[in-house]
Order: sequence, then structure tokens, then C-alpha cells
Amino acid sequence: MTPTELQIAHQYGAPLIPLKAVASILGRSPNSLRILINQGKGDEELATKLRGCRARIGCRTMFRVSDIARLIDEA
Repeated sequence: MTPTELQIAHQYGAPLIPLKAVASILGRSPNSLRILINQGKGDEELATKLRGCRARIGCRTMFRVSDIARLIDEA
């Protein structure tokens, strides 16, 4: 595990985190992040990367901590 992944996992305590947590980590509002992911308005590169990080559980959209950490480390 990378230091970024350890920090996120320690803070949120799960291998999957909700959209609200990802928005907090990235410094965006949950609604703007939802629009970015679903409609691609704004930063298309970030939207594509976030779409690859998500996992649908029922009607909830969760994000893998390992993928979010990798996204942050690559930036």
C-alpha cells in the first residue's frame, strides 16, 4: 500500500468510499463531482479516470481507495 492509500484507508476505514468522501479528498462539492462523472462537463480526463475507479453496489456509487490513491499519486 502506498502512503496515500494508507492515509485514505485510515481516514475513511474501508476499501470502498462514497462519493462524498472522494469529493472531500479532491476539494470539490459532491454535486459538481457527480455532474463531472455522469455528464463529463469540465475536466474530461478526470471524469474518465473517476469512472474507472467506481463500483456500483445496488444504487450506490462507491470508489475504490486504491484507485483514488493512484489517481492522486499520478497527478
